[in-house]
Amino acid sequence: MDFELFMKAFIRIIVYISIYIGLFTLVFYLLGFLKKSKKLKNVTDFPFCSIIIPAYNEENTLEKTIKSAISLNYPKNKFEILIIDDGSTDKTFYLAKKFEKEYSNVRAFTKKNGGKASAMNFGIDKSKGEFVISFDADSMVTSDSLRQMMPYFYDKDVMCVTPGMKVYKPKGILQRVQAIEYDFGIFLRKALTRFNSVNVTPGPFSIYRKVFFEKYGGYDEKNITEDMEIAMRIQYHNYKIENSPESVVYTIAPNKLYALARQRRRWYFGMINNLWKYRDMFGKRYGELGIITLPLSVISVVMVMTVTLYYIYRFIIDSIRDISLYSLIGFDFWNNLHVGWNVFLVNLYKYLSEPIILFATLFIILNFTMLLYVNRRIKSIDRPISIFLNYVFFLYIYGILFSFWWIIAIIYSIFKKEIKW
Repeated sequence: MDFELFMKAFIRIIVYISIYIGLFTLVFYLLGFLKKSKKLKNVTDFPFCSIIIPAYNEENTLEKTIKSAISLNYPKNKFEILIIDDGSTDKTFYLAKKFEKEYSNVRAFTKKNGGKASAMNFGIDKSKGEFVISFDADSMVTSDSLRQMMPYFYDKDVMCVTPGMKVYKPKGILQRVQAIEYDFGIFLRKALTRFNSVNVTPGPFSIYRKVFFEKYGGYDEKNITEDMEIAMRIQYHNYKIENSPESVVYTIAPNKLYALARQRRRWYFGMINNLWKYRDMFGKRYGELGIITLPLSVISVVMVMTVTLYYIYRFIIDSIRDISLYSLIGFDFWNNLHVGWNVFLVNLYKYLSEPIILFATLFIILNFTMLLYVNRRIKSIDRPISIFLNYVFFLYIYGILFSFWWIIAIIYSIFKKEIKW
């Protein structure tokens, strides 16, 4: 068997395994997502909360963020808003001071630039609340979110509650792809709470018991994905992380390829470091988190990268071969484009006749159905046609982007390159 035949057989096996694992994972998480929750008590005592907004050069988005926090349907004397200007060079601190003058429960501080974790720790030290809330300065929270999230803390083992995150008014291909990614995140985060397996507490409006920071220390200021590190630390100490998908927070996603690549390079590089830091959590000691969730997170990355890169390689090689063969007989591509429809039909029949394509199609349909269900459950304003369009873009380019981001992150890890906020 030559190398090309070996690779085709190998990739076919990998694809089948990927589809099987994907279907198993989808069903496993779907059972968790659909599992009936115990009825939550309504919050009646309204514990005091400190909303901490770390901000660095956020003059374009900070005002919307603060206004959404001020508009929360929660007693105004039961929460404070701390805006931590992390050494901005624009009008961020000026805007923060303006709100401080207008609202009695808003306080503004400025400090030397030290990164988000440093700003959060500064805010925690200044906070008065029993609960502290991280709130990224490019996000907007819906008004009932705080009321909906607080009842989860009646369970004393719950150290953090996370919201449902969506992309704010996605435009363009990149933001539409991220919109689907975030919708999948809503599903996964809620499903993972059923197995006490959440491994990231996102920056936009995650609520923590302040006592956890007092007992186990604040954010790791040397960690570039501090939200993942703190989630892993909570799980490491056998506490719970809950999720309230109906408590929707909107975040402004990057709309430029370079900005998105920088963000994901940081996320995935940080993920590699945190998985290594907490490698002891792999195994049966940490239940489903150690046996299923963490291993699947590694396996899925390897499989997606392997399959995506192989098919990119095959597409390039096959295209070069076809062009070479056609050129030998003097075929005029530009004047014979009408044959494209016949070629399309032939290839469509070829692909649909393969069982692997039918399995993949089933998987795609199941995922889309799940996306519709998630958006309906959280009462999303997104229309089904918009979700479908976003999903099409997602299917076509997410695998390529995902593989590219991971390659960069792995290279940075191997050569121990430094990544900053």
